Amino acid sequence: MAPGMAVRLTILWVCLLGGSLARAEAPQLDPRTVSDPATSAPRGVRLGDGQLRPLRRPVAVIDLANDQSVRDVAYKVLDLLAAHVELAPPAISDGAALVDKLPPDDELLLIAAQRKRIAAEQNLAQRNFREAAIDAVDGQDILLRVTPRTAISLYADLAFALGQSRLGEKRDADAREAFALTYRLDPHRTLDDLHYLPEVIQTFEAAKQGSSEQGKISVHGTGQVWIDGAEVGTAPGEFSVALGRHVVWLTGQMRETGGKEVLVTATRTGDATILDGPLTRPQKVARLRVALAQARDPAARASAMAALASFVNVHEAVLLSIENRRIQWQVWRDQAPGFSAVHDLGRDAPIEILNRLAPPRIAIEPEPAVHPYPTEKPWYRQTKVQVSAAAVAVLAFVGGFVWAHYSESPRAWDPNITGFGAASKR
Repeated sequence: MAPGMAVRLTILWVCLLGGSLARAEAPQLDPRTVSDPATSAPRGVRLGDGQLRPLRRPVAVIDLANDQSVRDVAYKVLDLLAAHVELAPPAISDGAALVDKLPPDDELLLIAAQRKRIAAEQNLAQRNFREAAIDAVDGQDILLRVTPRTAISLYADLAFALGQSRLGEKRDADAREAFALTYRLDPHRTLDDLHYLPEVIQTFEAAKQGSSEQGKISVHGTGQVWIDGAEVGTAPGEFSVALGRHVVWLTGQMRETGGKEVLVTATRTGDATILDGPLTRPQKVARLRVALAQARDPAARASAMAALASFVNVHEAVLLSIENRRIQWQVWRDQAPGFSAVHDLGRDAPIEILNRLAPPRIAIEPEPAVHPYPTEKPWYRQTKVQVSAAAVAVLAFVGGFVWAHYSESPRAWDPNITGFGAASKR
């Protein structure tokens, strides 16, 4: 065999055995024992009972005192809810309406009506009767949008100013109607002859007698019906009243207050058609909040709380109030017993309030997975690998020995360089 051929065969055997060695069974890990980040359990705190974390439950935070110190605590509770694991704040607009300062709707309207009364009295003092009548009527129109119990006293003052104006304009019949309405709204009013002209006192006293005849007011609209400051039923409906001028209001938890002044005669039923005044959602939430704060007995309070919770879609709530300058809190759930006991906030952190709704749980981190090492022998200690390595060594030794001891038989020198073949013929 030629040396080149022997070398080639040896190298070929070495490569084949090397490939077999590279393909020898290496340690193969069971994919089931490897933690794949893409398929492993999601990171986070697993609850102590082994269940996945539940969806966060919205909780209403309600300021029943409409007080800044209580409001500050409510804001802290809302901040804690925003970062809580199990609980959450309610919808943003609802949450604000339950905590923010209540809108001073009646207060602003009362201030405007008071200004009209002052202007009317100033015009009366200057005998500007027409201007005084305009101011009085404007003030009454403002008060038709104010809660009756709040508006009634000031409405009576404006009706009295209007009666004086009409008397100054020589409109005696209109003056008597205005004075009669003043008396219906304020039956205890008396006039001091040191402050009023005799004709004013005489006309007012005559108007107090009124008429014993009855007529009707037909009220069209929705809500609670108030006639001359007294609640008389629900609308729509007809209501019996004395003949003369009356003021009708419609109120309701979910409507704006509206009113109308009507005249009832022996031949004509007074028509009080009052359009519904729709409220915005924050206004409705604020009304429900006020109703809860004003509830005086347990049954009314439970009913008001259930109505508010249903509207803002919560099943749990934190109620904050103030008593003797001490902030108090309690929680509510839509299951028995409903309200918890009332507690003074004291030194308790706001988080202690939420702990009553969601007691803190022990967070258990998942144990790290233990992956057993392969039990097979290392690849370099496996029999077939060792046999393959020994075969490579033997072949390498044999190849080297053959190469070192191989030689060709001697040949005679032939000066004829045509080749060995020609020399052999001689």
